[in-house]
Amino acid sequence: MMTRFFLLTIFSLFFMQTALGEEQDAGGSTNRLSVQNFELSDQYKKKLPQSFPKDKVSIFALADRKGSDQLENWITPFYKRYQARVDICGVANMKGLPKMMRPMLRSIFRKSIEYPVMMDWTGAVCESLTYQKGVADIFVVNRNGLVVHRINGEANEEKLQACYAVIDRLIEEKDAGAAGEANAKLQSKGRQLLESTSDAPLRES
Repeated sequence: MMTRFFLLTIFSLFFMQTALGEEQDAGGSTNRLSVQNFELSDQYKKKLPQSFPKDKVSIFALADRKGSDQLENWITPFYKRYQARVDICGVANMKGLPKMMRPMLRSIFRKSIEYPVMMDWTGAVCESLTYQKGVADIFVVNRNGLVVHRINGEANEEKLQACYAVIDRLIEEKDAGAAGEANAKLQSKGRQLLESTSDAPLRES
């Protein structure tokens, strides 16, 4: 509890969020946003490159200090439902925090948050997605990096179900595509085998 209070205090004192862009409502509008390739480090200083196309559907959960309180009720249900079937990517907008605070903040994140959180120290990634300050901002991203669903604010059952419908459809499309590719390869190998057999010279008995 004290760790969480201290983290919020630090953010309150030093956070200067200046993200620009058109505000989004909570209805899932995306305005055809796409995620560009980027690389950020998490609280363990582990680099987490994000490049597209990906093998999995991605969920990007962005938050500043004020919006961070809303993240848990989004991320926990996503993890429980999908586990390793999707990439769940937390991004903390840390723009404006002094560099000398970074080691301490990483330490606080390590102690208070189990899952990896990418540290956006410049705010560039959040700004590229026209991040809405003060709330949890959730982006469902397809394998090619296109934002197909966006929603923000407090999580509730209706919002989660809307996300599930989109994510489930994307996973089904991926599975169907993979099955189609596998079937096409199998048919191609079969044709090659038949052609090689038909071209082989006949042996006299």
